[in-house]
Amino acid sequence: MQESKTSLWLLSACCLILASAGHSQAAPGNASDQATKQVRKKAAHRQRRIIVNNDGNDCRQRKPGEPVTAENFLSKRTSPLVGSHVDAIFYCTGIVNVYTHHSKETELRTSADRGVDDWAPELIKTGRDSLQIMVDFGHKQGWEVFWSMRMNDTHDSGDPAMLCKWKKENPKLLMGKKGDKLPHGGHRWSALNYALPDVRDKIFRILQDVATRYDVDGLELDFWRHPVYFKPQMTGEPVTQEQCDLMTGLIRRVREMVDEVAAKRKRPMLIAVRVPDSIGFAKAIGLDLVRWLEDGLIDVVSGGGYYHFEPWENLVALGKKYDVPVYAALSASRIVSPSKPESQGDLQAWRGEALRAWKAGVSGIYTFNRFNPRDPIFREIGDPALLETKERTYTFNSGKVNDYWVKGAKRFVKPENK
Repeated sequence: MQESKTSLWLLSACCLILASAGHSQAAPGNASDQATKQVRKKAAHRQRRIIVNNDGNDCRQRKPGEPVTAENFLSKRTSPLVGSHVDAIFYCTGIVNVYTHHSKETELRTSADRGVDDWAPELIKTGRDSLQIMVDFGHKQGWEVFWSMRMNDTHDSGDPAMLCKWKKENPKLLMGKKGDKLPHGGHRWSALNYALPDVRDKIFRILQDVATRYDVDGLELDFWRHPVYFKPQMTGEPVTQEQCDLMTGLIRRVREMVDEVAAKRKRPMLIAVRVPDSIGFAKAIGLDLVRWLEDGLIDVVSGGGYYHFEPWENLVALGKKYDVPVYAALSASRIVSPSKPESQGDLQAWRGEALRAWKAGVSGIYTFNRFNPRDPIFREIGDPALLETKERTYTFNSGKVNDYWVKGAKRFVKPENK
């Protein structure tokens, strides 16, 4: 399969280069760059009825005597998805700098980190780690597999046992220290401060390490886990344009790196982002989404998480303006309850949410915190025609928008017209 992908990339690029040369007086190098971008654009627009975000906790709660094998690992959340509407897996291997994939750049997550039985790291002894197994299996099914990086996961604010060695050794890179009374930003003292070059460099190196060592189809930069990046947000002050530009600079650097990797392996590597579905809220946390789109820095956009601010048509229109596919990120943290993020909830509500998004023109549905691979949503919500035949409910549900993350967040909610 890898050889066929490479051949297709080369054939497409060559055809596009010839086409460009026949219709433009541009220099050959420019024609080549344009052809490469067109191949990448085609890859960005491939069919993804459902994107499943997997948080990487596949191997918790081991059954007595259960062998450590790739087959058992995949059986937890992945292999039963074969035959469903799932076309892509966005696989997260852990929180910032602590992962179940093996790397000299980051730390390896073990059972001791939280006192739970997690045998994913033991897979390394079999010759492949969790990410490699996921990539191999996904490609065999014809699925895309992206590595999903939680750009500022702060579960370690509430559970010090999760705090990585790197953060402990570099406390000045964090928003604060344990016990600090931070009024906003989720009170997440352990969040990384992206205004600092050392933080941005570290994040870049982590992304580069995965991009250069794994045959992933893309990198997902998950900005909803968790939505805090600059210190002013923590105290209710506005994040500045200068700080937004620092984040844009990081994205630009990742784009250049990913394109270099794609050129060497001779097939596209995409950049996906999960962001707030409000341009205003995104900007309030330092994410200049419009600039990213204008400059061609990202390929796929998934909007939504704890909150759903606006009708899906708004984000879809933005994506169409820049020819970037948009996905509706449906999270149990919003649809069910923030206190029960992995709860199944009401199937009719999920159907209604998905169909409403499809009618707004999204390219597909993205699921977050839904891990049971036998859940009926994976065989229903990727087909709007099927959803039309199912019982469903729908009301505009913004989630419990308050000042927890951003002061005055309610101002960004734009309900649908009745």
